[in-house]
Amino acid sequence: MNKGLSIEKESFDIIEQNVDLSKYSDEEKVVVKRVIHASGDFDFAKTIIFSHNWLTDSKKIIQKKPAVVCDVNMVKAGITEKYLKVSGLTTHCFISDEKIHELAILEGKTRAETSIEYAFKNFDNIIFVIGNAPTALLKVLELNSLYTDKNIFVVGFPVGFVKAEESKEILTKTDIPFITNKGTKGGSGIAAAAFNALIKVCFNV
Repeated sequence: MNKGLSIEKESFDIIEQNVDLSKYSDEEKVVVKRVIHASGDFDFAKTIIFSHNWLTDSKKIIQKKPAVVCDVNMVKAGITEKYLKVSGLTTHCFISDEKIHELAILEGKTRAETSIEYAFKNFDNIIFVIGNAPTALLKVLELNSLYTDKNIFVVGFPVGFVKAEESKEILTKTDIPFITNKGTKGGSGIAAAAFNALIKVCFNV
């Protein structure tokens, strides 16, 4: 075993020694441990939530070769190239596009909201990976009820004190398949880690 893998294994051993993961399935444990590993925060063992049929639903949408739409470029940067190659998926982030910036100003919306609207208009199958903007998650929730012909999955970990906790709570009450967490914690690295773990579980890599 090379040094990097040895350190990773030791890290996961420490996680298992310090938190109770008994409420999670084996597949869910992979996601939870990856998030804790990425954050150094044991609290995620108590707060991560999965929709009822999240694994089946994620495999179904992955078969449709969905667009992986990230709310910010830091989320996109955190998604491991190996998992994209294995899954055959492509990541997108529109928040820095000039046309998105101009449209957001014109319509009085955030760039995150405008990016989500653009994604809904241009893709039929989407995995949203949200690690920064609560407005992005709220826009997903809003548009999901309008674009009923779309197939989506949400990896939702927006962070902060304005609408982050509320947006995730609303997500858990919808019929959208998801992975999220309770509370204000989250972030780009967390969302990317959860997505990487999702692909790891779905493709057994």
